[in-house]
Amino acid sequence: MKLQKELIFLFLIVILAGFLRLYKLDQNPPSPYWEEAAIGFDSWSILKTTKDHHGNIFPITAFQSFGDYKPSFYFYLNTISEAIFGLNTFAVRLPSALAGIGTVIAVYFLILITFREHRSVQSLALISSLLLAIVPWHILISRVGFETNVSFFLDVLGLYLFIKFLKQKSPKIYVLFLSFIFWALSIYTYHSARVFIPLLILSLIFIYREKAWQQKKQTLLSGIIFVLFLIPLIVKISSPEIRQRFNETSALATLEPVLASNAAIASDGGSRVAKLIHHRYWYYGKILVQNYLSHFDYNFLFLNGDQNYRHSIGLVGQLYWIYAPLILLGLYFYIRKKEKNLTPILTFTLLAPIPAALTTGTPHALRTLPMVLGLVVLAAYGFINIWEKIEKKKNLNKFLATFFSLILLFHLTQFWHYYWHTYRNKYAGQWQYGYQELMHYVGQVRLNYDAVLMTRDYGRPAMYYWFYNQIDPELVQKWNSIYPKDQGEYLQFENIYFGINPNIMGKRLQIETKEMLDASLIKTVNNLDGKPVFYIYETL
Repeated sequence: MKLQKELIFLFLIVILAGFLRLYKLDQNPPSPYWEEAAIGFDSWSILKTTKDHHGNIFPITAFQSFGDYKPSFYFYLNTISEAIFGLNTFAVRLPSALAGIGTVIAVYFLILITFREHRSVQSLALISSLLLAIVPWHILISRVGFETNVSFFLDVLGLYLFIKFLKQKSPKIYVLFLSFIFWALSIYTYHSARVFIPLLILSLIFIYREKAWQQKKQTLLSGIIFVLFLIPLIVKISSPEIRQRFNETSALATLEPVLASNAAIASDGGSRVAKLIHHRYWYYGKILVQNYLSHFDYNFLFLNGDQNYRHSIGLVGQLYWIYAPLILLGLYFYIRKKEKNLTPILTFTLLAPIPAALTTGTPHALRTLPMVLGLVVLAAYGFINIWEKIEKKKNLNKFLATFFSLILLFHLTQFWHYYWHTYRNKYAGQWQYGYQELMHYVGQVRLNYDAVLMTRDYGRPAMYYWFYNQIDPELVQKWNSIYPKDQGEYLQFENIYFGINPNIMGKRLQIETKEMLDASLIKTVNNLDGKPVFYIYETL
C-alpha cells in the first residue's frame, strides 16, 4: 500500500514536470533561437536526403552547421521527432522536453538505488524529483532545443546504471555496458561532456574502487566498449570538427596573462625566482579558478541567474532562494553523518563546472547544467534530515510541510506567471522573434523582385528562410559551392542575398533593422512589445 502511494506521488510529479515542459512548447520561448533553427533544418535535410545542408553524408562526430561543428546525437534524435511532427519549432524542442521529463524520473530511481539503506529513501527520492521538476534552471533549458539537456539526461542515466551495477548482489554486465554507452552518447551530444564524462568515470572508479576492483574484468571490458564508441572522435581529435568550438570559446586563448606575467617578471628583476613566481601558468590558473567558482556565486544561483536571457528569466536565479538554506543544511548533515551515498552525486556536481571554467562567458548555465543534480539532491537531503528530527512532533511536522509547500508554490507561481506574461514579451528579441513573419512574407513575394537584400544584423537569416519556408534541402545543397560563405553561413540562396549588396540593377526588396530615408517602406515586422524588428523597403 505504501509503495502504491509513493508511485502515485511520482506519477503526479511527472505530470507536473510534463506540463511545465510541454505546455505550448512552441510558443514560449516565442521563437526558435538560430541554433534551434539549424538543428531543425539539418535534421530535416538528413531525413530527406541523408545529407546535412552543406552536403555532408550522415555526419557522425559533428554537424558543420555555422562552422561551429555541433555534436551530432541531438540532430539524429530530432529526425525522429520531425518524421512524426514535421519541420517546426515544436518538433525541434520535443527531444529536449522529453529528456527533461525523463531526467526527473531518472533522478527518482538514482536516489532509490544510491540511498537504498536510508530509512527515508522513498521520501528523499520523491522530494529530489519534485525539486528538479519545478526548478527554473531545468524548466527553461527543457523548453528549448538545447543539446545539453539530452546530454544531462544521458549523464544521469549512466550514473544510475553504474551505481546499480555495483550495488547489485549478482551484477549483470549489460547494466554496466549500458552505463558506458549512455555516457558515450552524451559525448556525442554536447561539447562539455567531452571533458565532463571522462572526469566523471575516473572519479567514480576511484570512489567505488573496491567494488570496481572486484568487478575489474567487467569494468575493463565496459571501458573498452566506451573507447570503441569514441573512435570516430578520437581519430579526428585535432580536426576542426572537434577543436573548432573550444578554440572559439577558450578562456586560455587570451594573451593578457602572458603580458601580465612578463611585466611582473621584469619589475621583479627577471631572475629565475621571479620567473617561477610570476609564471604565466599562475595567471591562467587564476582565470580558471575564478571561472569555476563563479558558478557557485549566490547571485548566479539564487538571485538573478545567467545574464544571457536565453538561459534565465532575470527575475529569479537558476534556483529558487528557498533551496539555499536547504542546500546548506544538506551539506551540514552530509559532513556530520559522513553520508557516503551522497559522495558520487556531489562529485557529479563538483565536476560539472570544469568544462565551463575552460571557456569564456562564465558563469554559464548551459555548460554547467549537470550541477543541478547535486544541488537539488542536497536540498532534498537537508529537508529530510530536518523532517526526521521533528518526526514525532506532529504539529511542528505539519507546520514544516505546509510552510515548505507554500514557499515552493509561491516560487513556482511567481516564476510561471512572469515567464508567460513578462519574459516572453520583454526578451523576444533574444529569440530572434519576427523571422517567422518576415520569412513567410519573403517566400511569398521574392519572385516579384530581381533581388532580395536581407540584413544579417539580427543573426542567421538564411537558416531561418529555409526553416520557415521548409525549402527542399536538395536545393540548399546545390548552392553549397556556388557562392562563398562566411564561416559556414550562406551569403546567397537563389535571388536572396544575406548581408551583401550585389551589383544587380532592377527592382529590389530590401530588409533592414534600421530605418532608411531614401527608400519606399512597404511593411514592418514588429516585436511582441510592438516595436519594429524589420523594415521592408522597395528600392530601384
